[in-house]
Amino acid sequence: MGIKEYLDNSLNQYYIGILNNNDYELIESVISGMGGMYRFKNTWLNFEIVNDRGIIETRISSLFSENFYDLDLIIALLNRENKIEPVKSKYRKSDLSKRLSLKNESELFKNNLSQINTMFNQLNFKESEFKLDKIGNERAKLLFGDNIDF
Repeated sequence: MGIKEYLDNSLNQYYIGILNNNDYELIESVISGMGGMYRFKNTWLNFEIVNDRGIIETRISSLFSENFYDLDLIIALLNRENKIEPVKSKYRKSDLSKRLSLKNESELFKNNLSQINTMFNQLNFKESEFKLDKIGNERAKLLFGDNIDF
C-alpha cells in the first residue's frame, strides 16, 4: 500500500464521518515523495491529517493562527485541565510518552470537539497555544533529554 492509499484509508476509516458531520471542507491536498497531507477547514478549526513516511498524524489549528498541534498534545492538555489521570504503567513515566492509536484519537477528537473548539476560538487560542507549547517542550525533554533548551 502506498503513501496516498494508507493516508486515504486512515482518513476514511477514522475521520471522514466526523469531518463531514461538522461541515469540514477539503482546502488542500499534497502527495509528494514519502509524504502526503490533507487539510480541512470549517468555521471553527483547521484540521490536518498527514502521512510522513508511514506515520499518520492528525493536527489542529485555530483559524486565527498558523500553528498546528498534534492531537496527542491536545488530548494531554484536555486531560490535565479536566484532571483526568493518565493510565500509568511501569514503563511509562508520563502521559506524554504514549502515542494514541488513530481509533482512540478520532474518538477523543469527536467526544471533545466542543472543548477543542473553545480552546482554539479567537478569545482562547493564544493561551491554549502557550499551554500546548509548554507541554510540547515537556514532551521533547522527555523524549530527547534535559539538555534541550527552548
